[in-house]
Amino acid sequence: MIALAEQPNNLSEIAFADCLTTRSNGSELDSRLTNALTACLSAGIEVVSLLPEWVELSVPSDLAVISPLHELLTQLEAGLSPEVSEAISGAFREMLCNAIEYGGHLDPAARVEVRLMRLKHAFVCRIKDPGDGFHPSSMDHAAINNPEDNPVRHAFVREEKGLRGGGFGILLASQLVDDLIYNERHNEVLFIKYLS
Repeated sequence: MIALAEQPNNLSEIAFADCLTTRSNGSELDSRLTNALTACLSAGIEVVSLLPEWVELSVPSDLAVISPLHELLTQLEAGLSPEVSEAISGAFREMLCNAIEYGGHLDPAARVEVRLMRLKHAFVCRIKDPGDGFHPSSMDHAAINNPEDNPVRHAFVREEKGLRGGGFGILLASQLVDDLIYNERHNEVLFIKYLS
């Protein structure tokens, strides 16, 4: 059993301590999970729910959370094929970065909701940002809206608008997972990757 140095004093720490108590058997996997969760807490990530099949987090809109969340996701993907694991990680990174940058405006006080669910035959991820959302047809700077006869048009639009290079996130994520859907406001995305 893993003992915390101090008594947990908030819901995140209590959920973390409960998960460690119920999952700990001294294995290397538990050690890596413990390290990943500790890094998440250190990055200001709040644990809302923590079960092996359902992890719910409140994440500051700060790109510094990407690395600890990636490590946590890697632990949740344990046992999956490398191809499936890489697809989930790639889609997660793209969608989370969009939520942090465009929905949370890189303001650490703005929180992004993240749910990661590992089911028997699928991995489901839900990301909701605090922003106003977007209208897909107004995103001429994104590769998802490129015409078939001009697959790099968005790059020229981004240059004209003075935006950094990129714009492939939604297109890339949609190609990596089996289903990717947004809510009506487009400030919440859910994706599913089937495991078999």
